[in-house]
Amino acid sequence: MKKNIHPHYEDCKVTCACGNSFVTRSIQPEMKLTVCNACHPYYTGRKGRVVEAGRLEKFRQKYAGVNYGQRKSDDTE
Repeated sequence: MKKNIHPHYEDCKVTCACGNSFVTRSIQPEMKLTVCNACHPYYTGRKGRVVEAGRLEKFRQKYAGVNYGQRKSDDTE
């Protein structure tokens, strides 16, 4: 391997916006996250900051009247 071309691999402190922090290893000395495993809705099972951005509501408003060929639930046969 060539010498002096590889980045320095050191301890990295990772801090989330929710306040959770942990130490890992990276070429950066510090990282700041908006979502981590302690606050992500997939891991917690509840709605979180990901929905706060309004993307989901914007999508629902945009496609509110579209049924994509599905049957209506009030059909009685």
